[in-house]
Amino acid sequence: MTLLQALILGIVQGLTEFLPVSSSGHLVLANYFLGWGEGLSLSVDIATNTGTLLAVLIYLRRDVGQALGGFFSGLRSAEARTGDGWRLGLLVLAGSVPTAIIGLALSGVFESLNTPLPVAIALAVTGVILWFAPKSGPKHTVRQVTFKDAFIGGVVQGVAVIPGISRSGSTISALLGRGLDKELAPKLSFLMYLVVSFGVALLGIREFDGSIGVPQLLVMTAASFAVGYGALLLVFSLLRRGQFRAFSPYLWALSAFTLIHLFVTR
Repeated sequence: MTLLQALILGIVQGLTEFLPVSSSGHLVLANYFLGWGEGLSLSVDIATNTGTLLAVLIYLRRDVGQALGGFFSGLRSAEARTGDGWRLGLLVLAGSVPTAIIGLALSGVFESLNTPLPVAIALAVTGVILWFAPKSGPKHTVRQVTFKDAFIGGVVQGVAVIPGISRSGSTISALLGRGLDKELAPKLSFLMYLVVSFGVALLGIREFDGSIGVPQLLVMTAASFAVGYGALLLVFSLLRRGQFRAFSPYLWALSAFTLIHLFVTR
């Protein structure tokens, strides 16, 4: 892999991880259309995931601090368990558990879908999800969010491991559907992403294949971090303006183009 390839993959990951268009699906299609093969190296997944993980940590640093501080304080103090930080930490855990179970149980099934045809179909499905997602809900505070809300969000996030199903798009849509408002839904979604992403990184290190050089890994990580941070700014801005469904036509067009290309070339 050249440095240019690493840069392109890092940009694709950073741009599409948080925008509701599926980073995994776009990475598969980038490899396919650029002639780099249909599969994704584990090294690529780890490097690009690390960059976007850092982007969320920095962008949501106050919310991360509130959840972590409140959770660990709550383990020691009954008074702390009455605070919003404790509840936010528990909500994140409630959403992360089903994601982890689904991801581990069905990882082999999801990996078999890591090719252009199923990705194209899944992208079209994501477009439908975004089109019908509510613009906002009445739940403005952590206290109003139930554990059932978080659990359902976690189940959806687990299913979104399917390449082409946007994790951010489907999870935020599910939380909006559960009544969370346009500020709280993405925050909870990305906090749940942090837990799962960190777990994936730890598990992936053990299986690191070393097929890509250190300079390429650094370029991918840096690019996915920088572009991912910008994508976070954009997605929150779009949600505030109620323009989440604006991505649906793009997803449908990309899906149709991919299906036509596969039909013509095979």
